[in-house]
Amino acid sequence: MATANSALPSLASLFEKHPLYGAYSAEWEYYRESYQGGKAYRDARLLYPYRFEKDARGASMYEERLGQTPLDNHAESTLHTYSSFLWKKKPQRDLGVLADDPETLAMLRNADLEGTPLDEFMRAVQIHTGIYGHAWIVVDKAPHRCRTLAEERRNGIRPYLVRYDPPSVYNWVIERTAAGAVETAYLKVVEEEQGAGGVSSKTVRIWTRERTEAYRVGGNANRVELLHSAPNPIGMVPAICHYGRSRLHRGVGASEIKDVARLQQSIYNDLSELAQTIRNTNHATLVKNPEDDLAGGAGGVVVMAESTEAGKKPYLLQPQIFQLDGIIKSIEKKEEMINRMTHLAPVRSVRTQAESGEAIKTEFQLLNALLSEMASGLQMTEYRMLEIFCRWLGKEREGERVIIKYPEKFELRDRQQDLNLLKEAGGLTVNSPTFQRELQKLVASIALEDDAQLEEINGEIEGSG
Repeated sequence: MATANSALPSLASLFEKHPLYGAYSAEWEYYRESYQGGKAYRDARLLYPYRFEKDARGASMYEERLGQTPLDNHAESTLHTYSSFLWKKKPQRDLGVLADDPETLAMLRNADLEGTPLDEFMRAVQIHTGIYGHAWIVVDKAPHRCRTLAEERRNGIRPYLVRYDPPSVYNWVIERTAAGAVETAYLKVVEEEQGAGGVSSKTVRIWTRERTEAYRVGGNANRVELLHSAPNPIGMVPAICHYGRSRLHRGVGASEIKDVARLQQSIYNDLSELAQTIRNTNHATLVKNPEDDLAGGAGGVVVMAESTEAGKKPYLLQPQIFQLDGIIKSIEKKEEMINRMTHLAPVRSVRTQAESGEAIKTEFQLLNALLSEMASGLQMTEYRMLEIFCRWLGKEREGERVIIKYPEKFELRDRQQDLNLLKEAGGLTVNSPTFQRELQKLVASIALEDDAQLEEINGEIEGSG
């Protein structure tokens, strides 16, 4: 490890990667393209090429097909649907004695020194974790020469958060400490920057328990420049690996869209086939001899070989309309599979047949359990972030009194169905004032969401009884 007075590290050592990085980097890129859609998806060239699209003329035909094929982005829709439920109610934080701490309040308002509130920062962590399976969070503090806390505050120096996606984290070591706790012992990230005139450079940041270092690599000669090298003032790597619902290895999680992305690509190709079939159905393919002076319009043209019988006249090939139905049914089936595997069937699908109330209730319970698991993971990660944050401030004991509470249950009921059920129950003859009061409370809880209003209404119901 290089220090300020030692030789600079080589390019090979600076850009050395973890063995798991090479094993998963292609998948991470595929998940990113699947989530982003648009130009990133077209540039990935995920359409299956036709047999005769491989020659020079066919290359332009393939590019044209890429430009004409729409993408139904289920990966983005899935993750943002999860996010809409998770963040419908904000997490609650009881800061205790830190409620008046300027650094803590500044963190809540501007977590990353880019104007992002802490809730929005954690929401981005949740979405990017859904893409890649995990995300890295570094609780860093700029190197400085301030001697007092007042001087740090005047210069705006405080701990802040940085999120790194897996493709930017080249190497890491996660191990157990002597006390048995699991923490990061080494982290290396690479940040790419685009400078003026299109000249790009890379900044390599390295954290160990003993030191923090930063190098810049840029220019035509890839010259290595030392930006910063100093002892680590907190004695630990201020990094946390936040996993999704499952972990594959230390430092590698399982993406929430790992299966959705494959089905999305299959639907993408089906949509291309659908467009081609519609085009050929409306405009038949013309089959003719080379010397025949004919045009094929919007449809295709098949030129017969010169050895074909000379008396053979041009004719048209017309696709069957049932081919369209087959492709459409295939797309619908794959969309049903996506809704089922993501547990989003009760909130996204249009039901074509009646289902029992118990079946719908089970679907909602599965989705609620999935969201609860995600919220629990975010809560644990935020506690670990708080521990490092307070260590930077030297307020570990104050941080132990902070209480962070993410929602555990999510409102996923079918309101219309519940109201219809309660309406029918209200028409039954039950000679019980308690039954009528509880029924009224249930109706209010479904129709209204504000807790303060519900508490007031429940009090009025009890008072009227």
